[in-house]
Amino acid sequence: MRHGRALLCALVNCAALLLPLHIAAQAPAPTAAQVIKEANAAFHAGYAALQAGNLELARTQFAKAARLAPQIPEGHEALGTVLVELGRPAEAVKEFETAEKLKPGDAGIESNLAIALAQVGRPSSAIPYFDAALHYSKEPGQKPLSGAFYEAYGRALAAAGKPDQAIEQFTAAEALAGPRADLDDDIGTLYAQMGKWDQAQSRFKDAIALDANDVRAQIHLGILLRQQRDFEDSLAELENAARLEPSSGEVLLEYGRTLAAMGNDEDAAKKLADAIKADAKLPGAQLELAMTLQRLGRQQEAIPWFQQAVERDSHNVNALDNLGLALTLTGNAKDALPILQRALAEAPENVAARKNLGVAHIQLSAFDDAIADFQKALTLAPNDPELHYDLGVAYKFKDRFDDAIAELNRAGELDPALQDPPYTLGILYMQTGKLDEAVVELKKAVVLKPDNGDAWAILGSTLKQDGRLDEAADALTKAIPLLPAQPGPRVTLAGVLAEEAATLAQQADTADAAGDQQKAEQLRSQMKDLRSQAAEYRRQAADLSRAAVNRQRANFALNAGNQLMLRGQIADAIARYQESIAADPTFAEPYLQLAIAYQRQGRVEEAAAERAKAKDLSADK
Repeated sequence: MRHGRALLCALVNCAALLLPLHIAAQAPAPTAAQVIKEANAAFHAGYAALQAGNLELARTQFAKAARLAPQIPEGHEALGTVLVELGRPAEAVKEFETAEKLKPGDAGIESNLAIALAQVGRPSSAIPYFDAALHYSKEPGQKPLSGAFYEAYGRALAAAGKPDQAIEQFTAAEALAGPRADLDDDIGTLYAQMGKWDQAQSRFKDAIALDANDVRAQIHLGILLRQQRDFEDSLAELENAARLEPSSGEVLLEYGRTLAAMGNDEDAAKKLADAIKADAKLPGAQLELAMTLQRLGRQQEAIPWFQQAVERDSHNVNALDNLGLALTLTGNAKDALPILQRALAEAPENVAARKNLGVAHIQLSAFDDAIADFQKALTLAPNDPELHYDLGVAYKFKDRFDDAIAELNRAGELDPALQDPPYTLGILYMQTGKLDEAVVELKKAVVLKPDNGDAWAILGSTLKQDGRLDEAADALTKAIPLLPAQPGPRVTLAGVLAEEAATLAQQADTADAAGDQQKAEQLRSQMKDLRSQAAEYRRQAADLSRAAVNRQRANFALNAGNQLMLRGQIADAIARYQESIAADPTFAEPYLQLAIAYQRQGRVEEAAAERAKAKDLSADK
């Protein structure tokens, strides 16, 4: 305790003078006089031990004095002050309370009681005693309060959630004791809590100017600059802090948070992992890393970090909710359900957790439960477009098409930029035979997301069903490069071109019948061209279908080889890997596994050759 020694010395000096006066004034009977004499001796012995730095002996002697002369406040006060110095403030509180009852209106006792209460985590109880000490200190005969008192008072006010009043007391401490870097940092922190960014920034900079090695002030300034979205300066401050304390987990954590705020999640994940390596007990680090990995789509990696965050704080709704979401997104909705239910038990009106519970229920085909979840969430957030969309999807799974259409339309009205509602609504209209309505919605979908190959393919198929062949061909032509490995759009486009060719054939026959031979020949030429294109698309689709079947065969053989490798059956595994390569020579993975198998057999050159093949295939891809 930085200010405890000064308070202690002042108190003991005062008590050493007062105690003999009490003895003389009381003029006790002989037995009482002997007790008082022993108490006086114990008090002075405690004082001597205190001056010698023997706090435990001082405590023993002051305790004896207080026991022998319980009516004398100075003994209790001295004992309480030594207990504070020994790190036993809870015991000190009792002594100071006794002293305060025996001698009300004493600034020193009120001050020490306040400080002890603050140290045991009772700042609200301490504040009235700080106020009293401040009041009594202005009366005649009272000693002026020190800067340490005002600092302690400020900390109690800050802990009690009164930052503006705390700043006043810190400023008073500063006026008495002069500027100090850690005090500037504390004041800056309070200004930041109040949202007074300019004052906070000024104080943090003052702290750094007073002490260029004040890492905490640099961290706080870096955080403040991040909150103001001044990311470059935030990183600069945190880099300075990292140079001073390169292994500081807190510095690495805040650096990672700034990178994440900039949208640089890849680098943020590395810094956050480094922070945890530096200090595995760092509050919030596991959750921060998990959230970053989740944003990167690395759900499986995020799950163990979410689990650690939950282990550290089983009531953390954010950690529970996002753990449930990650489990659902990795196909493990069954395990997600109890996690999300725990989140809702902690925060029944948490919309995100309620929504994620509904998504988990959909994955488990518990559609009625999902509908109930989304409906409950909508009572809390009636204008959330994503909730209306999710409810519409749940209705669709239950074949409640009218309800689904209403919810999907509502989602689109609330957020016209949302891509999913028109896409899903278009599919639903197509499935229910409302082709014109389907085309309208699917056209909205491809405008919102032009690189959605599936939307273009479904639009093309719907236009084909609606007899709008030219538009269908255009949509399918756009779908094919976006879905290069899928045969479906090519098959559909071939069908469109064949229908267009059939129409041209009829028109050619009509031209022949009318005696217009030239027009008939032109039409038949166009017809042959369309049929040729259709044939080419069918050939491409057949090749893709064969390639898909071959890849399935290759994967089956690869997995069989991996199982054999796990059992140590290397020769049999090699045969399966070779079978996988024969099924699909463009598949790089079996070459790599074959190289590993060769390596384990000591066939080093063959292993190197297989690795080279895999590398070439990966580069080509």
